[in-house]
Amino acid sequence: MADRSSPSVRHLQLGTAAVVLVVLVLSGPLVGVVDLTPESRGAAELGDGTANASIVGDPTADLAITPGRFGTNVSYLRIPPAVVDVRQVEDRPRVLYLVSVPELGFERSVTEPLDERVDGRVTLRMDDRAFPHARIRNESYRATVVVRVQSFEESRTVYRRNVTVPVRE
Repeated sequence: MADRSSPSVRHLQLGTAAVVLVVLVLSGPLVGVVDLTPESRGAAELGDGTANASIVGDPTADLAITPGRFGTNVSYLRIPPAVVDVRQVEDRPRVLYLVSVPELGFERSVTEPLDERVDGRVTLRMDDRAFPHARIRNESYRATVVVRVQSFEESRTVYRRNVTVPVRE
């Protein structure tokens, strides 16, 4: 008995190959009618420009290493948010919030893209970082906290502070 599904499977395969070929031609460098590049946020949105920015409060005030709860056998570097007052944004700069604790091999940053619609407070948050209890050996650690306005034109530091991070029991 002959298999009747073979011609339809073959048609499906040829149809799929044709669709892929058409999409490749339409999105390729020669024709370029279709843009298949996904939209992204963050570094890809960085452009020229600037903004007036100032720090609100002290993002280092509650920076500390505290024990985890419920017997987790870890300590957490508790990172408070940085609140930045942003005014007079031109083009597409971004605000960067960086926390570094070199003795623990820790450095993390978050960014918030800006545009002309931003006028007011921007809050940059970071997740706390867990370290095994055995890794926390000192009573305190040195840290650097930086907030910057960045663009392709400039990188201006709004806030920079070297602090001592206490280890709390």
